[in-house]
Amino acid sequence: MTTNTDTVMGVYAAFGRGDVAHILDQLADDIAWDHGIRANDLPYLQPRTGKEQVAKFFPDLAENIEFTMFEPGQPCDGGDTVMVAVREVARNLKTGAVIPEEISVHIWTFDQDGKLAKFRHVIDIAVHEAAARPVAASATSS
Repeated sequence: MTTNTDTVMGVYAAFGRGDVAHILDQLADDIAWDHGIRANDLPYLQPRTGKEQVAKFFPDLAENIEFTMFEPGQPCDGGDTVMVAVREVARNLKTGAVIPEEISVHIWTFDQDGKLAKFRHVIDIAVHEAAARPVAASATSS
């Protein structure tokens, strides 16, 4: 029998190999993704509802972020909620700025059918926003 922790760790394995179809198969049809996250302009950190909207998360992420480290830690199994601290370093593909090493927390909540009903990043959004800002060109004098 697959546990909720097995499902979550399977999602991370699928993320690592780019298997979005497997990830979407684990989600409830009406999944609430990043609801409650503070307002921001980052296309990959936006609230989404339903598999169709969550499917758009992956290209939004890939167009903006390249991970140079993405290491999920030991999951904390709370029954219908599984939390995982993730060590990550990334680069913003639009600006080239590095998002320095940070620990984010992913909170996964399951419904009564064993599907992922909610997902939430707990992350330092300000670090991602700073990396997304274009660096102003310095004025040169002649």
